Amino acid sequence: MNIAIIGGGFTGLAAAYEFSKNGHAVTVFEKEPHLGGLAWGFKQPDWDWHLEGAYHHLFTNDHAIISLCKELHVPLLVRRPITANFYKGKTYQFDSPKHLLQFPYLSLPDKLRTGALAAFCKLYPFWQTLEGITAKDFFIKLGGKRPWEIIWEPLMTGKFGHLDSTIAASWLWARIHKRTPSLAYIEGGFQTLVESLARAINNNGGKIITGKTLDSLPKGFDRILLTVPTPIAVKLIPNLALKIPHLHAQTLILETDKPILNDIYWLSITDRTFPFLAVVAHTNFMDKKYYDDHHITYFGNYLPSGHPYLSMNKNQLLKKFLPFISRFSPNTKYEIRNTYLFVGPFAQPVHQLHYSQKAPKFEAPLPGVYLANMDSIYPWDRGTNYAVELGMRAARAIEK
Repeated sequence: MNIAIIGGGFTGLAAAYEFSKNGHAVTVFEKEPHLGGLAWGFKQPDWDWHLEGAYHHLFTNDHAIISLCKELHVPLLVRRPITANFYKGKTYQFDSPKHLLQFPYLSLPDKLRTGALAAFCKLYPFWQTLEGITAKDFFIKLGGKRPWEIIWEPLMTGKFGHLDSTIAASWLWARIHKRTPSLAYIEGGFQTLVESLARAINNNGGKIITGKTLDSLPKGFDRILLTVPTPIAVKLIPNLALKIPHLHAQTLILETDKPILNDIYWLSITDRTFPFLAVVAHTNFMDKKYYDDHHITYFGNYLPSGHPYLSMNKNQLLKKFLPFISRFSPNTKYEIRNTYLFVGPFAQPVHQLHYSQKAPKFEAPLPGVYLANMDSIYPWDRGTNYAVELGMRAARAIEK
């Protein structure tokens, strides 16, 4: 078959790799000048490694992408970094039962209920039964009202805004069910795998065209697979009626001479007066020596269309964030060497009740045209592992 793939993120590249391995003619169209989608990485002249525009890591049970890395001889590094919550002006490590028991703002019964809720989510496999109840109702019922208000609700509100009370319990269940204490990272950055996939596709006779924006579906192909976000796909596929809310991912990245966070990799902000949701100190996970001995810290948000932060440049956003950043280490003086701003459009589909019934269908309302993107992944949250898995599954389905 002669196959066109629209979108050069991990879903499109994984599908193209699968097709090309099996002898099909494949052409990948990517509107950006680079491949990788939300996992695209950039590199400064003095850095040894690429850095993703949006923070990335893998769980050790991300079997699809880990298997692909092994197949393409792409090495992985595994670490157990520290994750914590910022609550009432202080940082509390929050990545083990011991740290839950040490948290001073919950009673012992509330701690036990929270632990039982986490254990349930880890062990219970039937996510379909959780699609019809909101995360708020389910987590209050099993874990209690106060743990919901202190631990979960600030993060849900910070991420989903006014939609927070409409999120299905299956989505939050998946966040806990999938998590592993140890995390993996691709040596050299995720761009290493992107480049390995591109080489393999080219070596198998495939074509990759970057910097190409399509106003209509390309002609002369037996099959067309779209892996772009649904709001973009609807412009190319007539009669594709999908109404899934989306949020845009935004990260402000600071490159500093000294660390902003000491030891902690991931800090969730449960104080909603803060203008960002998460602080991710990448160089508390991967060694700073790969980035010219500088420290890399992400400040992350998920924002609806029209949010004022989306119209700000990096300097305006930094001015907004700095008074809050200073609260983490008020006595530390660091120099900001570089600032970067990244926006991932439509990065987060909003999983509301019965989301699986609303998600895009694989077969589009045009013969020979198919759709597989982040909206097709459920109950799991979007991520590179599921993008790879989805791309390969889509390729195999089209071959059949």
